[in-house]
Amino acid sequence: MAGGLTVVVDKSLEGRKNLVAGANKLDYHLRNVVPGRDFTWTLSADIRSVNEGEACPQAGASGGACSGKLVVGKAVEVGHIFKLGYKYTESMGARVLDENGKEVMPIMGSYGIGIERILTAAIEQSHDANGFCLPVTIAPFTVVVTVTNVADEALRKVGETLAQELDAAGLDVLLDDRDERAGVKFKDADLVGIPYRINVGKKAAGGQVELVTRAKSASEDLALDAVVAILKERVEEDDLLAGSA
Repeated sequence: MAGGLTVVVDKSLEGRKNLVAGANKLDYHLRNVVPGRDFTWTLSADIRSVNEGEACPQAGASGGACSGKLVVGKAVEVGHIFKLGYKYTESMGARVLDENGKEVMPIMGSYGIGIERILTAAIEQSHDANGFCLPVTIAPFTVVVTVTNVADEALRKVGETLAQELDAAGLDVLLDDRDERAGVKFKDADLVGIPYRINVGKKAAGGQVELVTRAKSASEDLALDAVVAILKERVEEDDLLAGSA
């Protein structure tokens, strides 16, 4: 090209006629532009950004039978695979024996899953104004037992006993017996994203505790002597749902 200018056009422009193009002047355009007649290019390449709903590029190709439409969606990369070729095996002098017992240089690859990426993806998909809503499978604890008033010896003992029973049932449990206001404890549990919270409050004297499900922001009063079995059943259901997802 004159003056050493490199012009790259998208392959989709090849053979097109009567196009509209910029005129290198504000608010002006050129009509009936034909690539190859009105301008030439250095090279053509597949550089155009696609749009949702476009047909498969193989649809009109020889032997192509694709009739699908492009769907654009969001994705989260939590893992990746790289083909490294011979770059590192050659520098390390790595050799293996093939099926014929001959020494060959292997092609190297790498793959991995990012722990931080998994957590970030889970939070991005499941959160609210109060913090995270983590699934049981990756939450730091399955349930937090919150003693609303640790100054009350009876409540503290109920909370400790309940935490021990939950632990014995195989659940990851956190006992929040800090000398803090109940609201602060509730907010902290929501922020961390612990899936379930059992509040041990005034109703404990009557044999009841409050079970809060973080993801649904729902609460219910349950019998103290039944809450462990009920929670264990729900956690098992959560695991089944996670396994089938």
